[in-house]
Amino acid sequence: MKKKMVLAVAIVAVIVCMTIAFTACNTDNNDDILFGSELLRLTAQVDILQNLDTGTADIGIMDSVMAGHYLTHGSYVGKIAALNLFTFPAEEYGIGAKKGNDALIGKINEALIVLAGNGTFASIATEYGLQNEVLVDLDTVNPNASATDNSWNAIAQSGSLVIGYTVFEPIAYPENGELTGFDVELAEAVVAYLNDAYGSNVEIEWIEIDWSTKQTQLENGTLDLVWNGMTLTDEVKNGMSTTVPYLANRQTLIIRSEDAEKYADMRSFFINAKDAVVAVENGSAADLLMTIE
Repeated sequence: MKKKMVLAVAIVAVIVCMTIAFTACNTDNNDDILFGSELLRLTAQVDILQNLDTGTADIGIMDSVMAGHYLTHGSYVGKIAALNLFTFPAEEYGIGAKKGNDALIGKINEALIVLAGNGTFASIATEYGLQNEVLVDLDTVNPNASATDNSWNAIAQSGSLVIGYTVFEPIAYPENGELTGFDVELAEAVVAYLNDAYGSNVEIEWIEIDWSTKQTQLENGTLDLVWNGMTLTDEVKNGMSTTVPYLANRQTLIIRSEDAEKYADMRSFFINAKDAVVAVENGSAADLLMTIE
């Protein structure tokens, strides 16, 4: 009877973990992270793949937009696999400016809605396999349409829009010596529309940043926008002026393909993940997901 009770308790514990998707189940009793022996915070999401490949990390958590691309393109095909034991909540990407720069955000919203209406947005999304993730259409409401602060005027007068990014394929990445990607092409289309609509001559300056410093760089004026597949968490929305959601995403677990048997089912995951080094991008939605405060 005692053995049956112990087994029943164990089964219930696993079911609870499955139901709440890690929310309270920290397999190694570490008070700081949800599971694993160590949380490895990296500068960019692409570093997660590199650390998995070299064995420095055992499990990675990254945006599904990026994971889906690397699982089917490039040198990691066959080496890295998605671990689909858990379905994380849907997320929304947005673009951020310094808190209070609502007029600039209003102009970006306006351009996104117009580009959604004339087919440009969908065309760019299709090029990068993201056509099913687009969240903007002609019925999208621009909550900043009437903003009167000087943020857009200052950009128009200076002729420069400084955008912060990290290497994040297919969102923003170097190719043949040039920066390209979904967000890069979309930003260029947005600025082209605004220049035409308002008689400005704004050019984009892209600056690669440490993701964890993005808000600080907005506040000190180093950046005008963070435009890089940024998840609209409460922290982001409270600390920045943000656009309407423009692209859908969710967090995804990835592992080395050779480790698939270690995490083949829920029981194997909770046994083996307790010793895993888990890699995330510092300051990202995955970092917030893994951290218990």
